[in-house]
Amino acid sequence: MRTYPAFAIAVAALIAQVAVAQQGPPPGERVSGTVKSVAADSVVLVTPKGDVTVAITPQTRLAVRQTAGANEIKPGAYLGTANQNGTAPDTGTATEVHLADNGPNVNFPMNNSGLTMTNGHVKSVNRTATGQEMDIDYGEGKTRRVVVGAGTPVTKMVSVGVTELKPGSKVNAMTTTGKDGKSVANMIMIEPAGAQSRP
Repeated sequence: MRTYPAFAIAVAALIAQVAVAQQGPPPGERVSGTVKSVAADSVVLVTPKGDVTVAITPQTRLAVRQTAGANEIKPGAYLGTANQNGTAPDTGTATEVHLADNGPNVNFPMNNSGLTMTNGHVKSVNRTATGQEMDIDYGEGKTRRVVVGAGTPVTKMVSVGVTELKPGSKVNAMTTTGKDGKSVANMIMIEPAGAQSRP
């Protein structure tokens, strides 16, 4: 069953990790809000704590989260998944899957209910009676077998230009603090139209 807290954690962590892998500087604060206005070098977000201005640089990556299908999971693909631990070691059943261009290898507990985040490259995919069964290489020669069942939410991050940042868009920005003390975006994830803001 899909749970929004787990979904928010999984997406935010994947955004942060992809930002680290592709942009270099470590991410700082995650700023979530609604776009109020956009300039050539910044965006103003309406947040629960008030308006926040986030600088945009040529290195800022912008992406939109789109619905995808389990059939898009292929050997060699990079993904992040929240998965419920199985009975056998290093196995799980996906509660959500997020495809990305690339990122670091990750495998760690997300909470105390047996939910694990596993990020890495897919080594193999097999169709079974319970769904698509995949082996995810999460580094150091280790793999985790995860089953993606029918109805499991699958999304992908698609790179877009700054023109996709429009007033009213809901976004999550991974930021660092610039030398001037202002927030600078490493990556901005634009939520699909109609999406709820993430806490």
